[in-house]
Amino acid sequence: MAFLDKLGEIAKSAAEKANDGLEINRINGDISVQEGNITAYQRALGLYYWEKFLAGEILEQEPMEICEKIVMAQQNIASYQTEIAKIKADRQAEKEQRLQQKKAEQCEKEQQSETITCCSHCGAVVQQGQNFCTNCGNSIIK
Repeated sequence: MAFLDKLGEIAKSAAEKANDGLEINRINGDISVQEGNITAYQRALGLYYWEKFLAGEILEQEPMEICEKIVMAQQNIASYQTEIAKIKADRQAEKEQRLQQKKAEQCEKEQQSETITCCSHCGAVVQQGQNFCTNCGNSIIK
């Protein structure tokens, strides 16, 4: 019987530990919810001060400094976005230039083998006798 009593105690202990683990997990979940609430309240507080700053109100020194840091960060973001736009525009211009160069090279090859004219502006093939390029509208130099 001692063996069965010991086995019963082990089972009871395991069940208590499992229940404790479940209870601790439930409480940790409640803590996480409250931490999320605190973050939301802090955000609401920040937005309250931010709206006052935008409205032109004079705030205490520390909130004023934080708002000024936000303005600086926004200006930095705008500057970075301008840099990105410039990089994209430069890449697009390079791509178009390579395309024009490729068209011009292709046209040169075709001109050597036949009597075909190419537009000096965009490099598109122009039919003999045309005065204007059908691709870009540039006048054809003969």
